[in-house]
Amino acid sequence: MQSVYYNNLGINKRNYDAALQCFQKRKKSFPITGAIQADELVIQVLNDHPEIFYVGQQFQITSSMMRREIIPVYLYSPAEAVQIRKHLEDVANGIVSELINDHQSDYDKVRSFHDYLKSALEYDTIAANSHRLNERNIAETHNVVGALLKHKCVCEGFAKAFKFLCDKIDLECWVVCGKGSSPLAMGPHAWNIVRINGYYHHVDVTWDNQYSDSAAIPNYGYLNLSDEEISKDHTWMRKHYPECPSSPYNYFRVNNALLDSKAQLESLLYNSFQMEEEIIMFRVVRGSVLEQEINGCLTDSIQRAMDRCKHIFIPTFQYGGVPEQLTFFVKPDYEYR
Repeated sequence: MQSVYYNNLGINKRNYDAALQCFQKRKKSFPITGAIQADELVIQVLNDHPEIFYVGQQFQITSSMMRREIIPVYLYSPAEAVQIRKHLEDVANGIVSELINDHQSDYDKVRSFHDYLKSALEYDTIAANSHRLNERNIAETHNVVGALLKHKCVCEGFAKAFKFLCDKIDLECWVVCGKGSSPLAMGPHAWNIVRINGYYHHVDVTWDNQYSDSAAIPNYGYLNLSDEEISKDHTWMRKHYPECPSSPYNYFRVNNALLDSKAQLESLLYNSFQMEEEIIMFRVVRGSVLEQEINGCLTDSIQRAMDRCKHIFIPTFQYGGVPEQLTFFVKPDYEYR
């Protein structure tokens, strides 16, 4: 399955094919022709093929009047790469075996991979600020080695690991290169687009990880968004990736937790408290009256819902979420009267 980027290359597809063959066969160099950008080409090939973890992102270019030659940097010896690939396969197969079964929907599979990576990985802030991309320990945070074997990586590692797992079960998934702009970070960023029952959605596991105060608290602010929804704080070269015009499999839509009024909010909280749900999550409809009120009314709504409960006492609670995506959680601590 070829990427949108590849399909849009036209006659320049031969450059992509040359790069891919070079990396797969560990050749010393490959030629590129035309006006194609070498750095963009290399990044797209490595994003489309996260199993090529042994190639560094930085490279050398030699030029002549006739053509340019790209000289890649290999991070490991052939023997090391084979050993690491076996380890990666074993780990990935173990994750798939534990999380995925034939009775799950594609939505369930995407959510399972999202939840695993969100909780199991740690974002590497030091590596994110380093420009030494061909130093092995830094390079690994940008690929599946850091993510799946060392459980510490940057956004690229999250995104490539998500695609690597999706590839294992033939779930169409792409790594997106773009920019993020939020209180978390501003600058280059990577996330995913995944296909669920024919509909493409954006998934940003990194930001769901970073916005969480605890690995034990779920966060679905960036699970299965449309182009419009994620464009609030993400930008990308749209022509390189599938369009995501809607988000029928957004977590909050699937779970009937899209709210547009205080009455809906208090009803959801009260019913959830009565069911003794450990964590209550919801999303405010953008443009609704509740969007204008949520910052000032959330704690009052929680208190009113608690006061309605006759047999359940909630002495304390936590709340938080992703304000940019208008998603929130409430974690009550229950006691019995």
